[in-house]
Amino acid sequence: MTQDQNFPLLELRKITKVFPGTKALDEVSLAVHAGEVVSLLGENGAGKSTLMKILSGVWPAGSFEGEILIHGQPKAFEDTRGAFASGIAMIHQELSVFPELSVAEHLELDRLPRMIRWDEVHARCQKFLDTLGLGLQSHTRVGDLPVGGRQLVEIARALYRDARILVFDEPTSALTDQEVIRLYGIIDRLRAEGRAIIYITHRMDEVFRLSDRMVILRDGRNAGELKAGRPRSELEPTIISSMVGRSIEDIYPPKNDRIGAELLRVEGLSMIKPPHRLKLKDVSFSLRAGEVLGLAGLLGAGRSEIFESLFGVLQGSGPRGEGYQVSGRAFIKGIERNIAVPSDAIGARMAFVSEDRKASGIVLGQSIRHNMVLPSLVAGRAGISKGGLLSFVSRSAEEDNVQKWGRELRVKCASYDQPVGQLSGGNQQKVILAKWMMTEPEILFLDEPTRGIDVGAKVEIYQWIQ
Repeated sequence: MTQDQNFPLLELRKITKVFPGTKALDEVSLAVHAGEVVSLLGENGAGKSTLMKILSGVWPAGSFEGEILIHGQPKAFEDTRGAFASGIAMIHQELSVFPELSVAEHLELDRLPRMIRWDEVHARCQKFLDTLGLGLQSHTRVGDLPVGGRQLVEIARALYRDARILVFDEPTSALTDQEVIRLYGIIDRLRAEGRAIIYITHRMDEVFRLSDRMVILRDGRNAGELKAGRPRSELEPTIISSMVGRSIEDIYPPKNDRIGAELLRVEGLSMIKPPHRLKLKDVSFSLRAGEVLGLAGLLGAGRSEIFESLFGVLQGSGPRGEGYQVSGRAFIKGIERNIAVPSDAIGARMAFVSEDRKASGIVLGQSIRHNMVLPSLVAGRAGISKGGLLSFVSRSAEEDNVQKWGRELRVKCASYDQPVGQLSGGNQQKVILAKWMMTEPEILFLDEPTRGIDVGAKVEIYQWIQ
């Protein structure tokens, strides 16, 4: 260890951040020592991401109150480059990769533009990637990687910078079990090297596997701090009650035993992905009213592609559908339906919560309200009356539905006119669930619906599903 264990490598003192209409952080303090992993826990909207954006320079000095100290010295970052220069790197939950660039180009981004010998760059990057054991190749185009692979690129890029203070924000949300094990090994190694690590997660297994301490936020304030070492059975109830402000007795609600008639039957679903690679082959299943059907498989096994094929995402003429060949038959209530584009699926009372909310679930620059009503404009429901080429919107009915589902899913926001991009990841996910419920669907495709959502909200979503 290069640092005195009694002296924090990083300290945040009484950080306060105010947005119009809401106080996101209220005198929050956090300290991390060299060689320590601190899990930062709390519900969606508790202030975790805002605090880390302040640390990483996204919110510059002067836009908040409080102090940042590194090695005991006050720091004032004007931007993310200033934070990086002080040895801080953040692996964001929401991916910020460039699909057209290679893995090596992502690792070298901070050094561009300059004269580069790419053969030397690829050799250096591949050697580094091999030491991490992430299974990445330097020449691979990042856009050709699955979501989990792109997440690994983000992690590799932060480590390539040789940062002393690392923030992991939900890093395993898109990783396979084997990739998660690799990441645990990397974090153990970083801890042994004396780096300070802040780890944000909603997964209790990760909290108890990695943490030296747990710091809990609730409603923008410090709500508790616990040391690891005591049995999980003692710590977990305290963590959950500190996060949500109440005890949770039953995480998984009882299953519904009232199964009705068949709603959906799929026969021989196959899909060829460019360039001429068979992704799905002869997939068949049925789904009944009142039934929850689970699709399980490793990353890349084709789970998401089943949903995308059935919902018309891979059959249109847009960028996502171009070049895909989908075949098979789908019957809804016994009647064969041709779902060529997503609007056909919406019209057939189907809804699809996609895996990657940032890329295909929300329009970040638009308001919460606008995002919630978009599918209803196609469906002709939730206050929308379709008539020929015109659609007539009942503003009062629309508002009633926005308010209803905002309350039902506990969307935390200043107002429904707030840009959805300003919300935490979990609250963005709730907006996506709300927008689809406003279409009054009968068949729901849920692809990782609780990704990046805290334990309290997960319980609510599980209850909602039932």
